Amino acid sequence: MTDEAQLARERGRATPAWHVLGRAAQDRGELDTAIACYRRALTAEPGDPALLTSLGTALVLAGEPERAARLFQQALAVERSYAPAAAALRLLRPASHPSAPHPDLQRLIAHGDRALLAGHLPEALACYRQALPLAPWEAGLWTNIGLLMVQQGMQQAALQYFEEAARLDPAAGTAAEAARRLYVSNGMPEQAARFTPRSRPGTSPEDREIALALTLPAIVDSPSHINSCRRAYGAALERLAQQHAHIKDVIVGHVPSAFLLAYHGENDAPLQVQLAKFLATAIADLRIEAPHCRGAARREGRIRVGFLSAFLHDHSIGKTTRGLLRELRRDLFEVWALRVTPSSRDQLTEQLFAAADHALELDADFRRAREQIAHLGLDVLFFQDIGMDATTYRIACSRLAPVQCVSYGHPDTTGIPQMDYFVSNDWYEPEDAQAHYTESLFLLHELPTLAYYHRPPVPPAAARLSFGLHEDDHVYVCPQVLFKLHPELDAAFAAILARDPAAIIVLIRAPFDDWTERLQARLRRSLGDAVGRIHWLDRMGFTRFLQLLRVADVALDTWHFNGMNSSLEALAMGLPVVTLPGRFQRGRHTQAMYRSMGIPDCIAASASDYVEIAVRIAGDAAYARALRQRIEAASQVLFENRRVVREFERFFLTATRAARPGWTWPGPDGAIPAL
Repeated sequence: MTDEAQLARERGRATPAWHVLGRAAQDRGELDTAIACYRRALTAEPGDPALLTSLGTALVLAGEPERAARLFQQALAVERSYAPAAAALRLLRPASHPSAPHPDLQRLIAHGDRALLAGHLPEALACYRQALPLAPWEAGLWTNIGLLMVQQGMQQAALQYFEEAARLDPAAGTAAEAARRLYVSNGMPEQAARFTPRSRPGTSPEDREIALALTLPAIVDSPSHINSCRRAYGAALERLAQQHAHIKDVIVGHVPSAFLLAYHGENDAPLQVQLAKFLATAIADLRIEAPHCRGAARREGRIRVGFLSAFLHDHSIGKTTRGLLRELRRDLFEVWALRVTPSSRDQLTEQLFAAADHALELDADFRRAREQIAHLGLDVLFFQDIGMDATTYRIACSRLAPVQCVSYGHPDTTGIPQMDYFVSNDWYEPEDAQAHYTESLFLLHELPTLAYYHRPPVPPAAARLSFGLHEDDHVYVCPQVLFKLHPELDAAFAAILARDPAAIIVLIRAPFDDWTERLQARLRRSLGDAVGRIHWLDRMGFTRFLQLLRVADVALDTWHFNGMNSSLEALAMGLPVVTLPGRFQRGRHTQAMYRSMGIPDCIAASASDYVEIAVRIAGDAAYARALRQRIEAASQVLFENRRVVREFERFFLTATRAARPGWTWPGPDGAIPAL
C-alpha cells in the first residue's frame, strides 16, 4: 500500500488526506482523479476556499473554465481577500476596458461569423470564446456564445453566459429570453421568474406567463412539496382554461413540463388529461387528420411503422430504439426512423438511420413536421417518448396513422385522445394498471425489458482512487439523474449510513448546478452530519461510467421511477441492484429483470428490507461474490433478446388488424405468417 493510500485510510484526517491526494494526482496529470479527490475533501469541508480553488484550478486544466470561475467566486464569497482565488478569476475573466479595440478582436469575430454561416458551430464557438477576453464588456458576445453552447448541448455553461449578458446589459432581450426558456424547460421556476417580465420584441408576455405557470421544479424538497406542486399545477391549468388563454408562439410558449410529474410517485392520468384539453384550445390548429386515416381501407404491402423521437442519438431513447429498428422482420414491416429536429446527431444516429428502411429528418416547425409524416401513409406511428420534447408532444395531438402508440421511453400516460395504445409488459404492471393510463393498455408477455438491448462491453478496470474512493469504503452507487431521487429515498440513505459505518453513497452531479445544489440542501436537512458521506462525482463518459459500476459494491435503484438503461448496465457489469417495486410501471422495471433471471434476492418487500439487502451485499463479501456470479450467469436473458422483438411484432399486427378490420395479409389464404 502506498503512503498516499495509507493517508486516505485515516478517516480522522479525511479532508487534508484527500486534498493531498488530489494535488498529487494533478501533478501526475491525472485530472479525473484529482477532481474526484478534491470533491471528496469538499464533502467534509464544503466552504474551504483552498479546496474550492484547488478544484477550480483542476477544472481549468480540464477545459471547464466556466465551472472553475464559479468555484473561484464561491471561494471569494467565503474569504473576500483569498488571493489565489482572486488571481485565478482575474486570469479567467479580465475586466479592463482598453482605450482602443484589440487588433485581433475583429478578426476573431469575423472568423466566427463565417464559421457560423457555414454551419461549423464548434469553430464559431471557439472563435467567439477567444474574442471574449478582448472585449468582456460586450453583452452581445456573451449572448452569442451562450446560444452556440445551447445548440451544442452545453446548457449549464450557456446559462452563465446569458446571466452575464443580462447583467452587462439589462435590456439584452435575447439573452434574457434564452435564459428564461432554458430555466422553464429544465424545471427551475424561480430563476425563470427573474427573466419572465423582460420583454423582447416580437414575443408574447402571455406566452411567457403561461410557461411559467406550468413549470414544475425538477428537484422537490419533500412529499408535501410534491403535493403542493401538483395542486398548483392543476389549479394553473384550470385558471388558464377559464381565461381562454392562447399560446401565440409555440416555440416561445409552453414546454410540456408535465414530464416531471412522472417522478412524483402518483397517478398522473387526471393532470395529463387536463393538460391535453388545455393545449387543444390554447394552440391554434393543433390537430389534423392524415387522409389515409379516414375510412377502413388499407393499401397493400408491408405494415409501415414509424419510430419518432427527438432523441435518436446517444441517449437512453436511442439505445433502447436501435435493436428494435434493426431486428423487425422485413417481410412483414417497413421501418421508418423519424428524427425530430433540432436535436443532436451522432454516431448512434447514423446507426439508427442505417438500421431503418427509411430515415426522415422532420422540420423544426411541428405543423410542417406533421405534414411530412402524414405523407408517409404509416400504419403505426410509434412515439418513442412523449413529454420529453415539446415538438413531439404537439405532433402526437394529430391523427397521423391509424395506430398511434407510446411505450417505455417515458413511461407515463399522455392524456392525449389521439394516442391509442400504451404498450407495456405484464411483468411490469400491477392488477389495476389500466386505471393509470388514458390509452388502451396492451401487454406484452413475460419480458425482462421492453428493449432489444445490446450488452455494453466490459471496460478496462479502473482504480477506486480515481473516483475519490478507497478500498475500505463500502460503495453504494445511485447512478440516476437527480430528479429521480424521490424525497422518500432520503430515509433509506440515512438508514444505510447509520447501519454501515463504512458506507459511502455515490451520486452523480446533474447537468445543472441548481439541481445539484437543491438536492444537496435537501440531503443536509434529511441526513444531518451523515451528509459528509455522500460522495459527488462529476458527469462522465459512458466508458468511465461503466468503470464506476465495476468498482461499486452495490447499486441503489430509485423508488417510484426505476432505472432502465442504468439497471441493465449495472447488471451487465455484474453489479447487484437493490430495488423496491412501486405502484406504477415506471417503478417496476428492475424487478422484472430479476424475475426473468430467476434471482429474487435483490427485490425488496419494504423500505426496511431495501436497506437490509443493500447493507448485506456491501458488508458480506462472500454473499456478494456468490450473488455477482449468479447475475453474470443469468444476465444474458436481458440482452439481445429476440422475444422482445417478436412481442412488439405481435402488437403491431394485432393493432393494425383492429384499426383495419377488413384487412387481410396478401397471400393464398390471407393468414399472417407465424411470428
